[in-house]
Amino acid sequence: MENQEAAANTTASVLLTGASQGIGKAILLSLARSRHPVLGVSRTKPEELADPVRSPESEYIAWKPLDLSNAAEVERLAASLEPIAIRALILCAVDYGANERHLVSATSAQEWHRAIATNCMGHCLLVSRLLPKLTTNGPGIIVNVSSEVALLPAPGRAAYAASKAGLHAMLRAVAAELSPECLRVYQLVPTFQSVTSGIRRRRPIGFDFSSYADPALIAQTVNQIVSPSNTSLAPGTYLVRQDGTLDPYAEVTHL
Repeated sequence: MENQEAAANTTASVLLTGASQGIGKAILLSLARSRHPVLGVSRTKPEELADPVRSPESEYIAWKPLDLSNAAEVERLAASLEPIAIRALILCAVDYGANERHLVSATSAQEWHRAIATNCMGHCLLVSRLLPKLTTNGPGIIVNVSSEVALLPAPGRAAYAASKAGLHAMLRAVAAELSPECLRVYQLVPTFQSVTSGIRRRRPIGFDFSSYADPALIAQTVNQIVSPSNTSLAPGTYLVRQDGTLDPYAEVTHL
C-alpha cells in the first residue's frame, strides 16, 4: 500500500482538502472511480486506504496528513508537492465551529480562531502557494465547495459564515487577477443540506433526513468540472440545486 501511495503521489492530478469524511470523502471516491489520480489531505486518513482489497479505487488515491489550521503544516505540504503535477485543487475541508447555534456575543475566541484558521486562512495560504503550479501548464482549476452562508449569513453561525465568506472573497480576487486561460475558478454553493457525519452530530436524535441529499450529488458535479473534457462550463459561482442543475450566481462586479 505504501508503494501505491508513493506512485500516486508523483502522478496526482487533483489535490483535495477535507478528504476523510462527508462531501470531501464522496469527491475523493468519485474521482478515483473515474480514474483521476487524486491526492487527498485531511487530519485523519480515509478508511478506504486501510484495505485496498475491499476498496479497488484506492489504486488512484494517495493521502497526506494536513491540519489546515496550522500554517506551518500547510507550508510543509506545499513544499512537498514540488515534484507532483497538479492541475486541479478542490477545497472541501470545513470546521463548522460550535455544534449549537448561538449569538455573536457568545462566540468564543477559540471558535473564531478554529473556524477562520481552517476554512479561510489555511485554504488561502494553500491556494497562494500552489498558484504557480496550477497555472504553469494552464488552465488550472480551483473548485471551492462553499456554503450559502458565504453569500447569505445565517443567525447563530457568525464564525462559520465569516470564514466561508472570507475564502469566497479571496477566490474572487484570484479569479480577477488571472485570466481563464491561466486559471478557472469555480465556487459551488449547495442550496440544500447533505447527509454527512458532521450534520448528523448537529441534529437531534430521530431527526428526519428525508429532504437531505446524498453527498454524491456534489461529488458528481465536482467530478464533471475537473474532468479534462469540461470545456463548456464557464468559471464563476454557481448555486447547486438538488436536481443536479447549476444556476449561475450574479456576483456584484462594481458599485
